[in-house]
Amino acid sequence: MTHRPHPWQAYNLRGSPYFQDSLSRNARNTSLSLFVGRQRELQKLLIRIEGSLTGSRQAVAGRPGIGKTTLVEVVKAEARDAGYWVAPKSIALTPEASSLDLLGQVLSGVYGAVTAACASALGPEVETAQQLVSSFRLHGGGLTVGAFGFSGSVSRSEEVSQPPSALLLDGPRVLHNLLGYALEQGAQGVLLHLNNLENISTDHAQKAADKLRAVRDQALVLEGLHLIVVGTTDAVCTAVLRHPQVRSVFSEPLVLDALSLAEVEHLLQKRYEALQLDTSGPQPAPVDAAVIQELYELFRGDLRAMLRALEDGVVELLITEQQQTIAPGSLAPISRDALFTVLHGSQRVELKRQLGSATWKRLEAWAAKDAAAPQTQKQLQKIWKLSQPAVSQILQDPGSAVAVEALPRHGNDPIQYLLTGAARLALLDPC
Repeated sequence: MTHRPHPWQAYNLRGSPYFQDSLSRNARNTSLSLFVGRQRELQKLLIRIEGSLTGSRQAVAGRPGIGKTTLVEVVKAEARDAGYWVAPKSIALTPEASSLDLLGQVLSGVYGAVTAACASALGPEVETAQQLVSSFRLHGGGLTVGAFGFSGSVSRSEEVSQPPSALLLDGPRVLHNLLGYALEQGAQGVLLHLNNLENISTDHAQKAADKLRAVRDQALVLEGLHLIVVGTTDAVCTAVLRHPQVRSVFSEPLVLDALSLAEVEHLLQKRYEALQLDTSGPQPAPVDAAVIQELYELFRGDLRAMLRALEDGVVELLITEQQQTIAPGSLAPISRDALFTVLHGSQRVELKRQLGSATWKRLEAWAAKDAAAPQTQKQLQKIWKLSQPAVSQILQDPGSAVAVEALPRHGNDPIQYLLTGAARLALLDPC
């Protein structure tokens, strides 16, 4: 079979170095060996897990796209090496889920950690947990519980042997016993990752806080259980600090800054080297360091959005170059003007499509005032000539997150908003 050449070969690369996937241990091209920086934060999280005699509850917060999930993936890998049993998947704190759902998700996560670490797990604690997890997943339209051969998907209305009330009545006891089983089998503890507190409204963050309070004693403060909650700064701080009952059992949230420019440059260099097609051939970077610096400043360290823009722009230009026959590693770096011109056009089309013409015109008015300056809702009322409720509704719309970012709130000061890097690429003259 003849392999079709792909554009990245022009830079002697197996594929895109600008991928946005979180790193993971067993992945060939997104290995944890590509992790850069955050050593102090990594050690702080691990010390709190390994130094706890009973269990721990931590929170990792920061702006979208700066590597929070990747840091926690590294923590999970290190904890696994230290003898902790780790749930294979994170738990999503979704707005529509109830506190009972959260209890079921925690039980399901612990069960997943047990069966992942000990494929031959047997005993009444495991069997009872399996039955309850099966019932929970069936009532929620869930899928497989593979360790005991059970699998399937049914509607919410289908009758099963155990009703959801069984989770409320028996869930805490079953969860306690399952954690005890893990400790008896030699686990140092069980680690769960609660995710999805990103780009959510204040109301949804408060609902997450209410759910954590509701299950605190039944599902959070248990011997052997370690939790890490991850999300944006305001959402995480609301979720874990709003209620005294929850705040008293969580460590102070670890708020991450963006990686420095030097760390981002190091990260990209490691990716270029790891994805090198021919280690004996030349290794030109697809874009110059000066372009990386300008994009870094434009996106204010939002690594995920910056990598997405790089990948979109470079791919678009490489497709054009692919019409010619180019030896691997022989293509010169893409110029700043060529890249920014392509990104300006593509981001403009995409944002107009996502936001609609009315919101797009409001963004143009904002950019005409000052695209780089943060604005409060009161200032945007004047720019947009709208009422405060109308401005608030626009900013709270999850669809606006691609163009507008809310900065972390300081005390009782009004929330400030910034145009995202993608929005500024779309709105400003590329040259």
